[in-house]
Amino acid sequence: MIISDSSPDSLEITKLVPPSYFDTLRFTIPLMLGLMTMVLMTLIDTLFIGQLGTDQLAAVPLAAWLYLTGWTLLIGVLENSIAFLARAFGAKEFHKIGHILAHYQILALLGLPLLYLFIQSWPLFSSIANLEPTVDSYAWLYLKIRVWDATFSALLILYSTFYQSLGNSRFPMLVAIAILLLNVVLDYGLIFGNLGMPALGVAGSAYATVLAQALGALFIVTTSFFGPISAQYGLRIFIRPDFHLLKNILHIGLPKGIGDFIDVLAWIGFMLIVSQLGTVSLAANNIGIQVTEFLFLPNYAIGIAAASYVSRFLGANRSDIARVITFRILLLGITYIGMLGIPLWFFGESIARWFSADNAVVSQAGLIFKIIALFQIFNGINIILRSALSGAGDTLIPTLLLIGCAAGIMFPAATLLSQLLEPGLFGAWIGVFIYLIALSVMIIYRYRSNRWIVIFSLIQK
Repeated sequence: MIISDSSPDSLEITKLVPPSYFDTLRFTIPLMLGLMTMVLMTLIDTLFIGQLGTDQLAAVPLAAWLYLTGWTLLIGVLENSIAFLARAFGAKEFHKIGHILAHYQILALLGLPLLYLFIQSWPLFSSIANLEPTVDSYAWLYLKIRVWDATFSALLILYSTFYQSLGNSRFPMLVAIAILLLNVVLDYGLIFGNLGMPALGVAGSAYATVLAQALGALFIVTTSFFGPISAQYGLRIFIRPDFHLLKNILHIGLPKGIGDFIDVLAWIGFMLIVSQLGTVSLAANNIGIQVTEFLFLPNYAIGIAAASYVSRFLGANRSDIARVITFRILLLGITYIGMLGIPLWFFGESIARWFSADNAVVSQAGLIFKIIALFQIFNGINIILRSALSGAGDTLIPTLLLIGCAAGIMFPAATLLSQLLEPGLFGAWIGVFIYLIALSVMIIYRYRSNRWIVIFSLIQK
């Protein structure tokens, strides 16, 4: 049995058969929309910040990426709860779900102090990047405020994953949409001094995000504990730690978190390479990354769907259905991301003008959009299959492949080509293209090896 995507309060049980493309879309589209709200929130922040000036535009996305780097290690572990929660659901061991969720809450609390320590590395990062003093001051101001949303972000991710593990993707989507709308209103008020709010500029953008995330986390947690699913799945706030379970969670989840951490760190390293090319290249690069996230980050949502289905069907001892649904989700993801590459290729400069009036910035951004339009499919394959493997508990080897490709291909290629080609930003992005092609080929080989079916047995012990 698997759970269909109906509502968090009444979840309908359906036959254990491969979901149709329509059923897959019913589950996947809310996931995509929910994750796209996160991208939209960053995109809207960037649009607002761009109206303040080029220094602010160069500073805030860079600071946000550093914050994301530290945040991703913890969130990667929490998101991998889908491998344990969905397995328990697929095996009909509903009494274990609240027990597992409570242990992930413990890990979330233990990991937060490490994130606050990580943020203190900004001065070193700024020095390595050789940022201009004005850019540095704006970025540090934003970062010191934004870090306070860490607790709320962790709770939002954990409880959204909980619902997704049960086959419910609509409720987390609705919460995400509410957070987005609230953040837009707060941005409009706190950045520019509208709606009777103070004009705080860069600081206002950070405060808006923290407040919106806090209210969203409060809502999803409160709804979970005071709704009927609390008794159904044995939700609890405090629990005596089961160290065997924690060890098993970390054995599977920590490589996933490290892999996500390295993935973001690789992009931070790429930004450091780009920062050596000047403020114009850095601003154009930031625009490219922000818009590209809006187009391909939903593949992470499609990957979550793959992880949920794979784990649930493996929990029900149906690896054959897990393979079928992974192929279907991969096909949907490739089709989606391929189509969205079309506007990037043909209208790149027009899109860039939404963010900046600087012709030099617009020209470089438009050029790299053409590269991004081509490599999106490979990035989608990488994201979706890595997520499917993580749903089965196969996290170590994919992480090692990512580290090897980032260190051995991405950095050397981006550095060398940024010096050989003009403009340098174009050469750097060609290096990223080569990296993504190599990584996707290796991940495909890993999935086809079927080792993930054997590894899943570790979760069942």
